[in-house]
Amino acid sequence: MNSDNLLVNTRGPTTGRFTFTSHDSGDHTICLSPYFTDSNWFAHSSHIRMYLDIAIGKARPDLDHDRSHVSEVAAKVRELNVKLEDIRREQQYQRERESDFRDLSEVTNSRAVWYSVAQIVVLIVTCTWQLRHLKVSFYIHPISFMPF
Repeated sequence: MNSDNLLVNTRGPTTGRFTFTSHDSGDHTICLSPYFTDSNWFAHSSHIRMYLDIAIGKARPDLDHDRSHVSEVAAKVRELNVKLEDIRREQQYQRERESDFRDLSEVTNSRAVWYSVAQIVVLIVTCTWQLRHLKVSFYIHPISFMPF
């Protein structure tokens, strides 16, 4: 393993245990350094006692951690399902609005077409009536041209 690849860098408590499981196989280098809060750390009164126990092989499964992790993931999945349902409801609402708008547009368009047809019919009837009236008028009162 390359020495530049850092797997864990942590500052643990002054007492207690620290457990780390590597998911990569190979040679690993462990660096430990004490951290003193006492300003006089060169004095002989300071003692450090450290026990290092390295277990090599398959790790014991941490069931409590796995259960808590699974419950966190399950909560996130439930939350995502709720959001997905909200999105589906919103999409269905938008589809219904789009359908209503399309129906209204079609009705409005058909009314505009019928209005145009009615205008054309009124125009043709008016033109026919005026031509007939003009024709009758010319028969009753002929036009005579008078020279000047």
